[in-house]
Amino acid sequence: TPLIINFNILIFILMCFSGVNIFFPEINDIIDWGANYGPLTVENNWWRLISACFIHIGIFHLLMNCLALAYAGLILEPTLKRSGFLVTYLLAGILGSLSSLYWNSSIVSAGASGAIFGMYGVLLPLILFGVISKKVNAKLLSIIVLFIIVNVAGSFKAGIDAAAHIGGLVFGIIAGGIL
Repeated sequence: TPLIINFNILIFILMCFSGVNIFFPEINDIIDWGANYGPLTVENNWWRLISACFIHIGIFHLLMNCLALAYAGLILEPTLKRSGFLVTYLLAGILGSLSSLYWNSSIVSAGASGAIFGMYGVLLPLILFGVISKKVNAKLLSIIVLFIIVNVAGSFKAGIDAAAHIGGLVFGIIAGGIL
């Protein structure tokens, strides 16, 4: 979790030093840094499906994603271990990006939200099936369900990629069920 968070911060710092606005980056800057943008992604830029998960649209976007990831990671990483956490995170991010590409091929999508929703999706079945300590189940489940509901509802505002959020979440729930 700290490695992923630090990598996100490092990419953002590099973006800022290259001249990208810290609060309101231009869309072209986000695309140049590797955002998921359908016309480019499908034209042999498939790497954008993963790079988009590390590009953030302003410092507040970065901070909110890092906080959400830190919370999920503290709970989930001890169960999945480092490699399992990283693989699940990357797969959720890629599936979130693919969902975005499928539903909104002409928008610019960036951020770790799809991957983070995937991690929260993994948490749901692990808590429900008692894989994660029963001491925290009721409280933890309530917080996670509230987080998911509030954020999925907020995903349908202009400028937010609901498809990436839902795609990551669905992948996470399925992956958590398998685990």
